[in-house]
Amino acid sequence: MSPVIRDHCPCPKTTCSRHTLCDECEAFRVARGKVPFCRQPKVSFLGRIRKMLGLR
Repeated sequence: MSPVIRDHCPCPKTTCSRHTLCDECEAFRVARGKVPFCRQPKVSFLGRIRKMLGLR
């Protein structure tokens, strides 16, 4: 399987050695029990405010 290269990677960590290399990034993050930035669920602005205020 060829590596997936994403030219417009949404991850803000542009200095990461796995930036734009989706397969490597996902394998690295999953091995540590985390989710890659591009696969994290999107939270609305209102949802972030509620979380910050402890309303959930």
